Amino acid sequence: MGEVEWPYNLPIWRSSHRAASPDGSLVAQINPAREVSMGNPTSGILCVSNGLHIERCNPSFIWSDDSRFLAVPRYFHKLGVFRRQRLLVIDFEKKSVYASNATAWYFQPETFAVGRLVATVNPFQAKRRVEFQIPDDFSKDFKRDPWVLWAEPPASAGGYC
Repeated sequence: MGEVEWPYNLPIWRSSHRAASPDGSLVAQINPAREVSMGNPTSGILCVSNGLHIERCNPSFIWSDDSRFLAVPRYFHKLGVFRRQRLLVIDFEKKSVYASNATAWYFQPETFAVGRLVATVNPFQAKRRVEFQIPDDFSKDFKRDPWVLWAEPPASAGGYC
């Protein structure tokens, strides 16, 4: 098999992704991820080793360098028809999930260090970068997502997905 051609080599087209937090305390994965529609980026269930599961996530997620946060794009339907994304930031210290007020066809998180989250909006079209200071920007650029339920894994769970 040869090299996958652009744009299908971008992280938003991954068929799976697994990443441990920098401190090694948590593991997040999406496996499998399937195209949301023919020729478009992928979606799957984000599973975190602490029991958190979030559906309709894109496997281009990224951990913050301090392991407190995970940024992941999540699909939703705007006006019940148009598929869009919000950027979720999961706060593992406070057990809260925040969704960006901004929406895009696609978000691709790039870096998350020293509280600065950088993402590319629509990375294969008229791309542009957005930056957030986390957690400082929660109050102005994000809203708490009440639909994500935080569940602890059962003690007998051998795996997390």
